[in-house]
Amino acid sequence: MIMRPAHVTIVVSALFIVLAVASIFADLLPFLQNSTAWQALFKPDETRFDQIFFHFSTLPRTVMAFMCGAGLAVAGGAIQTIFRNPLASPTTLGVGAGVELALTIFLVMAPASLAPYQDIFTLTGGMVALGVVYLIASGRSNATLWLILAGMIVNLLLHSATQIFMLFHQQYLDSIFMWGAGDLAQNGWDSTFYLAPRLVLGIIAIFALVRPLDILALGDDTANSLGAPVKWLRLAILTLAVFVTTSIISAVGMIGFIGLAVPATLRFLGFNRSKSLLAMSLLIGGCSLLLIDYVLRQFSGTGGDIFPTGAATALIGAPFVIVILRKARIMPDGNANRQDHPADYSLAPKHMLMAVLFAVLLIGLALSLMVSLNEQSQVIFTPISDLFTLNSTLGDRAQRTLAAIVCGAALAVSGTLIQRVGHNPMASPEITGVSSATALAMIIAMVYFGFEGRTDLMMIGAIGGIIALLVLLGLCRNFTHAPHYLLLNGLAITAILGSVVRIALTHSGTKATMLISWLAGTTYFTRMDEVIAVALITAILTLLTLLARRPLELASMGADQAMSLGLGISLFRLAMMMAAAILAAVSTLLVGPLSFVGLMAPHLARIAGFRLAGAHLIGAILIGANVMMVAEWLARNMLYPQQLPTGLIAALIGTAYFLILSARRQ
Repeated sequence: MIMRPAHVTIVVSALFIVLAVASIFADLLPFLQNSTAWQALFKPDETRFDQIFFHFSTLPRTVMAFMCGAGLAVAGGAIQTIFRNPLASPTTLGVGAGVELALTIFLVMAPASLAPYQDIFTLTGGMVALGVVYLIASGRSNATLWLILAGMIVNLLLHSATQIFMLFHQQYLDSIFMWGAGDLAQNGWDSTFYLAPRLVLGIIAIFALVRPLDILALGDDTANSLGAPVKWLRLAILTLAVFVTTSIISAVGMIGFIGLAVPATLRFLGFNRSKSLLAMSLLIGGCSLLLIDYVLRQFSGTGGDIFPTGAATALIGAPFVIVILRKARIMPDGNANRQDHPADYSLAPKHMLMAVLFAVLLIGLALSLMVSLNEQSQVIFTPISDLFTLNSTLGDRAQRTLAAIVCGAALAVSGTLIQRVGHNPMASPEITGVSSATALAMIIAMVYFGFEGRTDLMMIGAIGGIIALLVLLGLCRNFTHAPHYLLLNGLAITAILGSVVRIALTHSGTKATMLISWLAGTTYFTRMDEVIAVALITAILTLLTLLARRPLELASMGADQAMSLGLGISLFRLAMMMAAAILAAVSTLLVGPLSFVGLMAPHLARIAGFRLAGAHLIGAILIGANVMMVAEWLARNMLYPQQLPTGLIAALIGTAYFLILSARRQ
């Protein structure tokens, strides 16, 4: 007998529930065997450690896991229904990152007298992040796609800001990092009693609005024709969903992808009505997180939980994004795809523009070396003769500035290759997972295998970046007609790798501070011999790429046209992607995984009119080098004597550019 999809859904749902109940029973089994289960549940014997641990740690943790999974799944289901987007969730739309940043600032800086207002502060952080994402995506021909892209950009920016804030408050580093990774470990019932009434109220309020949710799912035009106040209903439901999310993050930290994977999967299984979708999301979401947490607890000792549940949940849930992408029809059509390409402008003759960019680079380099700010924000001029003094401040400044310029050039070439070969002007090393894979490979090599040689780490990082690109190309091999498929799969891969980085960092011990600083993107740890080595690698690969500019131009036309003109597109694409991965790896080793530079530099070069492959590469190199030089100077001087990571400034510049670009395309 062939089972119908509805029957399969019932069987799978029942299996989840049975496994969840079985996990609870497994925790209770030792007490059932000696007839002390009732005592362990409600009134533990203070002389029995096993009963104390079960009652005040295991039991509240189990209840917390179910509540958090249920709340996140219901919030994700509501958000997906409102936006009619199976990839929308508190994680992908920046809500989680906004709450994380707001709560980190509040916990570290707010006086105790403001503790009753914590919920308002975190709710504001989540709503502001979601509002920015919504404003970027609204009014576009392919708003569904832009919603995810905007969420990705906002997530990158807010996570960078959170990392920087942590670096300036080292005394809170361990606790903030573990909380940010999602920690369900409990030492009592206080967090459970804090969260329970908030979740009950929020979830009941969302269920009370299931009919308006069904109306909003029909689309704004249909909802307006039915007389529904669309804007107010959307705002009310989003506020409730964000409130549920902020309450959970406040209690246990970031728990990723439950709010995305569970409702999206249920929708594909046939739960399209809001009432049934939310009810099943509550049940399956709670059971899923409970099961994941039970499995993780089996690898932790009774002395504590050092394996972050939130990061592990993201690691398990992110592959669902890849599966959903193969089912969800959110790819742009031909017209939408053309709209995503930047328009070409003729700002000035190409040779003149290149000369201007080169002159700006030279003048900026001189000013960056000789001009700085003191603690009173006064301008200080340093004589150039100090450059030749051993261990001078100017020598250190020159080393860091050159590192930034070299990395800007390397990432610009890497981004240009990925954008041209992948036919996607929004692709880049940091967004397609290359930088994350490079960083992860290096961190694992350092933390788990004790590698410290920079040459070894450079090779290991390059291998990690190449593997990530090969995986990405493999996932996208049947979707060459939809270039943005590469970008969205890159988002999923980046999320998976980011969760593994979180897990690895929890085991890094005394290296955590240095690694987090490096992940934020800093030139502080560079050495001149490394700068020279990376510069040579970048120069060699750039020269080889320029020599292949004609095949690169053919590859930019598309696979069919390139093959008709005699280009072996598969091997050439693989070679270019490998070069891009190597460049991303060496720059990551030098200053960490920088954000936006590989996206912004080739994009700006194309807008400026550098359309042919050779000119595009040179223009992107000059722009990337200039942007990184400015970012490094600002990082050194904005809050002197404290040093900001260059990656934060680059992220701020990149986000500003992205927002301006988005506004121009409205």
